[in-house]
Amino acid sequence: MADEASFEDAEFLGLARTAKRDPYRLGLFARHFEPGEKAQALLPIVGGTLVVTDRRLIHFTTHLDVDGAWNVREFTGYTVSREIPLEAIKEVRYSTSRTPRQVEDALRVVTADGPVEFVLSLGPERVVSDEDAARAVALMRRSPSRG
Repeated sequence: MADEASFEDAEFLGLARTAKRDPYRLGLFARHFEPGEKAQALLPIVGGTLVVTDRRLIHFTTHLDVDGAWNVREFTGYTVSREIPLEAIKEVRYSTSRTPRQVEDALRVVTADGPVEFVLSLGPERVVSDEDAARAVALMRRSPSRG
């Protein structure tokens, strides 16, 4: 089973750049990796975390179990919400839209099955820098078949 060592060479982007790297939590992501799969980047987004591996783009969400009272939930790990093989990605675009009160940064990933949008940040100010978004885009465009 993969463990936190799968993240040894990974880039930590966005808010993950300055966050403490908890080996236990990284291991919870790695449990969902295929044998030999290595993380290339980790990027926290609205409602989850994107992990780019050498094979796939994986969108993780937290898994919470009810613990006792109806409103008490316990963190038990991560669930794969969506996964896209890198070779299936035809195009990746990063965009920012602004209103007077809100900024939304998003990644649009296009595959043969259609587009998928991931909201990187949503609020009064940007959370993910242009450099980090560009790096994530570059890693997603690098499919195993293309090198």
